[in-house]
Amino acid sequence: MRSIIKRAIVIVFYAVLAAVGVNMFLAPSNIFSGGVTGLSQLLSSVGLDFFNINISISAWVLIINLPLAILSWLKLGKKFTVYTILAVASSSFFMKIIPMVQITNNQILAAIFGGVLTGAGVGLCLREGFSTGGTDIIVLVVQKLTGKSVGQVGLLLNGAIVLAAGLIYGWEQSLYSLVAIYAMTQVMDRFFIQQHKLTVTIYTKKGEEMAKNLLSNNLRGVTIGKGFLGGYTKEELQSVITVISKHELLFIKKAVEEVDQDAFVNVQPTVDVIGKFLDKSLLE
Repeated sequence: MRSIIKRAIVIVFYAVLAAVGVNMFLAPSNIFSGGVTGLSQLLSSVGLDFFNINISISAWVLIINLPLAILSWLKLGKKFTVYTILAVASSSFFMKIIPMVQITNNQILAAIFGGVLTGAGVGLCLREGFSTGGTDIIVLVVQKLTGKSVGQVGLLLNGAIVLAAGLIYGWEQSLYSLVAIYAMTQVMDRFFIQQHKLTVTIYTKKGEEMAKNLLSNNLRGVTIGKGFLGGYTKEELQSVITVISKHELLFIKKAVEEVDQDAFVNVQPTVDVIGKFLDKSLLE
């Protein structure tokens, strides 16, 4: 129940941040964010400016996310999809009720603050184990199946949005859109720490017990190395090596303290993982 309440709060928080970022900074300045929100902005603006068809940004968000929600239901699970649908519906709702007001005439400020607000909201949702729809679903499906993050999906969509914005509304607007997308992705990356991988090497005299503890707590697969010798103590040591997502480091530390408080733990950033590496946050 505590987890459900926490995620519900995050959903509302994301929805408000996204709505304020779009309605008060990006849309009034004709600056487009990344992903499906940016695509929805573009489609709404083009429809109104060139075809006199008034379909709101919030409506386009729902329309585009419908087939992606079906994909999510099939590949990422019911629980994940329900939270994602709630996040999409909430953001559409708040985009509808929060008025479109231009807070600043400075387009650089509008791009930065719009990108920061939307990126913070998306990152919080991903951190809690669900997405805000759009290309996030495609990327997470591929990540779940292969263990690899596919940034090209978002890159292609964002590139198309920037290119279209330049062709239709002028290249200056596309440059401002690039600033917004950059700010959004940077802030999102700070919040969504699951995508960062770490290699943890534990040097201990209780290697078998340490490995058993990690495996029994359903953390990650481990590799045990034997025959190490402490240079100062001259005592025989074992190494337990595992690759984790960054958010799992807290659980690793707890497990180490339970088994061997004298263990030496070396944590290193991991550039890439080749092989099966499931993101367990998607399976909760």
